[in-house]
Amino acid sequence: MTGKNMNENRQPVSGGQALAGRQNPRMAPMQQNAMALTPKEILDIFRRHILLICFLTFLGMVLGGGAWFLMAKYAPKFTAKTYIEVLSPGQSDPTVIGSPLAGKDIAYEFRFSKATLIKQQKMFQDLIRLDKIRETKWYNSFNEDITKIIDNLDKNLSATADRNSNYVIVTMTCGSAEESAIILNEMVSLFVKSQQANAEEGVGAKLSELTQQENSLRGKMQSLNTALADIRRSTGITQLENAGGDDSFRHTVTQKLGNLEVEKSKLEADIEEIRTSVTNYEDRNVVSDVVQRMSETDPVISSLIEKITTYEAELARKMTNLGENHREVQQIREILRQTITEKDARLAAKSQQIRNSDVTMARDQFAVLTNRLAKLEELRAQTENEQRELDNTRAQYDQYVADREEAKKKLFDTQEQISKYNLLKKDVETAKVRSVGLALPPLKKSSPIIFIYIPAGTFLGFMFGAALAFLIEFLNDLLRSPRDVMKYAEVPLLGMVIHKNLDAVTRKADMWKVVRQQPFSMMSECYRQFRTNLKLTSQIDNQRVILVTSGNAGEGRTTAAANMAATFAAEGCKVLLIDANFRRPCIDKIFLNGHDADIEQNERGLSGYLIGKRSIQDIIRHTDMTDTDVIDSGVLPRNPAEMLGGLRMRELLEYVRQQYDRVIIDGPPMLVSEAKALASRADGTVIVFNSALTRRGTAQRIVRELREINTNVLGAVLIGVRVLKGGYFHELLESYHDYQDSNGKHLDATPVSAN
Repeated sequence: MTGKNMNENRQPVSGGQALAGRQNPRMAPMQQNAMALTPKEILDIFRRHILLICFLTFLGMVLGGGAWFLMAKYAPKFTAKTYIEVLSPGQSDPTVIGSPLAGKDIAYEFRFSKATLIKQQKMFQDLIRLDKIRETKWYNSFNEDITKIIDNLDKNLSATADRNSNYVIVTMTCGSAEESAIILNEMVSLFVKSQQANAEEGVGAKLSELTQQENSLRGKMQSLNTALADIRRSTGITQLENAGGDDSFRHTVTQKLGNLEVEKSKLEADIEEIRTSVTNYEDRNVVSDVVQRMSETDPVISSLIEKITTYEAELARKMTNLGENHREVQQIREILRQTITEKDARLAAKSQQIRNSDVTMARDQFAVLTNRLAKLEELRAQTENEQRELDNTRAQYDQYVADREEAKKKLFDTQEQISKYNLLKKDVETAKVRSVGLALPPLKKSSPIIFIYIPAGTFLGFMFGAALAFLIEFLNDLLRSPRDVMKYAEVPLLGMVIHKNLDAVTRKADMWKVVRQQPFSMMSECYRQFRTNLKLTSQIDNQRVILVTSGNAGEGRTTAAANMAATFAAEGCKVLLIDANFRRPCIDKIFLNGHDADIEQNERGLSGYLIGKRSIQDIIRHTDMTDTDVIDSGVLPRNPAEMLGGLRMRELLEYVRQQYDRVIIDGPPMLVSEAKALASRADGTVIVFNSALTRRGTAQRIVRELREINTNVLGAVLIGVRVLKGGYFHELLESYHDYQDSNGKHLDATPVSAN
C-alpha cells in the first residue's frame, strides 16, 4: 500500500478526531465557564488552605480584642438620648374639636421629614453660635474649625423617626457624658423654637395671600355684574335670563326659523312632484289614463271606433260565407285597415294636444314654486343670522353668569379660610413639634462594645484569609489536576501519572524505565491505563504512528514516550520508538547504544537517513527489550523542520507503519517548528502536560496551534500529579495499594533489566 493511500485511509477515520468532534459543541460552554467555580471546588480550596484561614481568623480575633481594649481606655464614647413629639400632620381645623388623624404611613413620612430638618447645616451653624456650646471641651477640641465641628455633628448627632410612635429619637455621641447631654438639649430647644417661628411665619404669609385673593375676587364679581348689565342694555333683548334655564321656552326668532324650515321642506316636496310630472308628460311613450279617456270622448274617434266594429262583423260574416281569399273579403279587410289607421292617427293627435297643454301648465306652476322657494331662502338666511347673534349673546351672557357664581363661591371659601387661619395663628400646636423633656447624661459607654469588636475582627480575619486563599489559587495557573486539563485545555484526558514521591516504590526508580522496572507500582498502572484509554478512544488500527509532544522542554515528554512504548510492547505489540528531538536527544541514554564511534553512531541516527547517508535498515536499532526497536536522533541537521516534513521522512513513516504495530515518535516541544512538521506526518498526536510546569495559557496555545494545522489530537496525559487536599487522588492511591497487598506475592515481581 502506498503512502498516499495510507494517508487517505487513516485521515478521516481517526478515533481522536471522532472524540474531538463529539466534544466540539461543548467547547463554547467550557470556555464560558472556565473561571466559574463549583461548590465542591470552593470547598476544596478551603480544605487546601485551612491552616492559613484559621491562622488569619485567630489573628483577626486577637486584633479585634486589642482594638476594643485600647478604644475603651483612651477613646470612649457616650451617647445621650431624648425625644421630640411630632403631632399629626396637616393643617388642623381649629373650629372642629378632635381633628381626624392622618394615616400611619403619612404620619411616619411627616416625622421622617422633621427628623431630617434637625440635621440641616443651618441648624448646626446656629447651634455652635450658642455660648453654652462654645464653653464645652468638645467645641474647643476642634480649635474653632467650623468645618470639622459641623462634620462631627453630622456624624455623631442623629435623629430617627420612630415608626410605631409619634416621637423622633434624637441622640448625641461624644467623649463626655455631661457634654453630650448639653449639646443634645440645646439642639432640641433650638429646633423646637425654629419650627414655631417658621409655623407662625407660614401662617402669616398664608393670611396675606388669602386677603389678596379675597380682594381680587370682589373686584372680579363687580366687573362681571357690570358686563351683564352692558349686554342687556346694548342688545335690548329682555329674554336673556331664560337662555338656558327652561327647555320649554323658545325665542320668537327661533320659532320663526323653525316655521321657515317646515315651509321650505314642503315647497321642496311640491317642486319635486311637479318636476316628476313634467318628466312624465315629456315622455312620448307614456300615455296616461286621463289622456286616453279624454281622447276617447272625441266624437270623431267615437265614430271611427263604431265603423271599425261594423267592419269587423261584416268581415267575419263574409269570411264565413265566401272564404278567406274572396275578392269582397279582401276589400272589406282593406277598408278595416284604413279605418284603424285613421283612428290611431286621430287618437295620437288628440293625446299630443292634451299632453302639451298639461306640460305647459306644470312648467308654469314649477316656475312659481321655484321663485317662492328663492324668496323663502333669503328670509331663512336673514333669520339664521338673527339666531346666530342671539346664540352668541346668550353664550356670552351665560358665561358671565357662570363666572360670577364661581367667583361668589371662591369668595365664600376664601373668607372661611381667612377665619380659620386667624385662629391657627393663635394656636400653640401650629408648629407640630414639642419637646418632652431634657436629656440626662448617660450612665455607661456607648462605644467600644466588646461584642462587636471581637466578632468583627474574627469575621474580617476569616474573610481576609479566604480572600488570600482564593488569590493564591487564582494566581496559580498550572494544570495541576485532571479537572484543569478538561476545563482549560479542552482536549480529551487519556490518562494521568502520579508524582514519583507519592509511591515509596517509585521514589528512587528511573522514570524512563519505571514500567519495566516497577511493573506493579501505581505509576506503571497509570501508564497502562493511559494505553488502554488511548486504544478505546480511537480506531487503534489506523493510529499506528503516534507523536508525543509537549509545550516546553523538561515536561516529561520522553518519559511518557518511553513508558508508553513499554506498555504496548508488554501486550505483545511490535513497537518502534523514534527519537526525533535533534536538539536534546534522550533515547540513546534510555536504550544504550553498543557502538563505540560517535561519528558512526550519529550517522546511523534519523538525521543520517534524512540527509541520505543511511538506509532505513541501517538506522533501526534492536534493543534487549522484546518487540522494541529504536531509531536514535543523530546529529542536529541545518534544516530540521524541512527534513522532518520532507519526502524521506514520509517514506520512512510509510515503511515503519507496515513493519510495526506501534510507532511512537519522541518529538521536540512545540517551541520549535519541527514539532508541527512531525504532527502533520503522524497519525495522531498525544500532548504531555506536567502538573508542576505546564501553565494553562501554554496548554491552550499548544492545542490551538495543533488544531490550526488540522492535526489529529488524540488527547493529553498529565504527569507528575500530586495529591491535593479535597481531591480523590489520595483515596485512589491508598485503594490501589490495599488491592495490591491483598493479592499476595506476584508471579514475577523481579524488575526487568534495562540493559
